[in-house]
Amino acid sequence: MGRQKYPLIVFCGMDGSGKTTLAKKVVEFFKERNQKCEFIHAHVYSISKHSFGLNEKLVNKLRFFLKLAIPFALLDNLYTYYFKYKPVLRNMILVCDRYFYDKIARMMYYEICSESVAKIYLKLLPKPDYVFFLDIDPKQAYSRKEEYSEREYNSFRNIYGFIAGYLKAPVLDTSLPLDVCSKQMLKHFSGLQNEGYI
Repeated sequence: MGRQKYPLIVFCGMDGSGKTTLAKKVVEFFKERNQKCEFIHAHVYSISKHSFGLNEKLVNKLRFFLKLAIPFALLDNLYTYYFKYKPVLRNMILVCDRYFYDKIARMMYYEICSESVAKIYLKLLPKPDYVFFLDIDPKQAYSRKEEYSEREYNSFRNIYGFIAGYLKAPVLDTSLPLDVCSKQMLKHFSGLQNEGYI
């Protein structure tokens, strides 16, 4: 008899925190155990596919309209989950490098979304089976990706800390060596052993 649903595993965190590296490690881990597993890099937004291209100048011009668009962003997230992610989850494990939580972090960073609105948004989003928030010192993040300044990375770090705390999600310190991070992460998969994934 086939499984009703395979697990959804997601990695969230600021740029340069190691999401892609750890997500690919997980995919490798399951494939070595002959488990069907798909990797998605970033969001596959069904409508707002280019929403990560926002910049401060554009947001400052459009902030009022972007605030009004928050319900549509949520609907887009729900559509993506139920019509893109769920069909995959019927047949295999899905590992996401970024999730809708990263979208909320961006909206909070650009002051489109307040903490109180973010809490409502977080409650309404489908919850993954496993979510990991990756944390790294802003200096290290900047040395890996110079997309933002250290000050901006620090702001993102605080926002992700807020979201992880609200969701009571595990936070992995990715300034540690990769093998240490991988071991810490795999400890959270003990439930999958009982379900025959490991």
